[in-house]
Amino acid sequence: MGFVKFLGTAGARYVVAKQLRYSAGTWIELSGTKLLLDPGPGTLLRCRKSRPPLDPEKLHGIILTHRHLDHSTDVNVMLEVMADLGQGGRKGVLLAPRDCLEGEDPVVLKYVRKYPERIEVLEEGREFGVGDIRITPVRHLHGDAETYGVILDSPEGRLGFVVDTKFAPELPGRYAGCDLLVLNVVRLKPTPGIDHLSLPEAGEFIKEVRPKLAVLTHFGMTMLRAKPRELALKLSEDLGIQVMAAEDGLTVEARLWRG
Repeated sequence: MGFVKFLGTAGARYVVAKQLRYSAGTWIELSGTKLLLDPGPGTLLRCRKSRPPLDPEKLHGIILTHRHLDHSTDVNVMLEVMADLGQGGRKGVLLAPRDCLEGEDPVVLKYVRKYPERIEVLEEGREFGVGDIRITPVRHLHGDAETYGVILDSPEGRLGFVVDTKFAPELPGRYAGCDLLVLNVVRLKPTPGIDHLSLPEAGEFIKEVRPKLAVLTHFGMTMLRAKPRELALKLSEDLGIQVMAAEDGLTVEARLWRG
């Protein structure tokens, strides 16, 4: 049975710097394929400390949605570990936006690029396969960083990961048909000039997509002070859709979005 495990739920510089919530990535297992989404600071440690432990040597792929540090700092060590420290030849897949790999400030070091079996550049209109999972990138609006949310289609359902982005009316429609919708919700209220979803915008997103289950994560201080679990419960009542607030270490099993 597949699952999604939230190794960390921090979503703003202060929360990450103070480690008020862990800033590790999200582990995804679907139909036997293991993926890691956005390995931020502490991802390797949280994998090793997880109960039961998660073995990064068994990963099939790593997805970077954008180059910001809270999403990418552990990508290099995770690429090396995924390939068994290079002992067994190239292994696994890296999917990342072009500016994570090129330009003046790439976050994927050149010397670790020998470890994955292949490196794919995320672009609008492309699809990628890893095991039995089909991955579709969705272009987001997030400052000067090239950023993509992702939709994962597998025999265990359709999962959408709405990562950092400014809200746009056309964006929810891109995630139509998702059984599980995971949303990065940094702000309690909309803030001009901040390219992150707020709670009301997340509510609009969920209302339009109508997934079987929505999970809020990637919280900033305003969300943490307002108690995400209570906010998610209120959204559930208002929308008539099950909404959860992720906590560090939360495992969401496939039966919860397939029922």
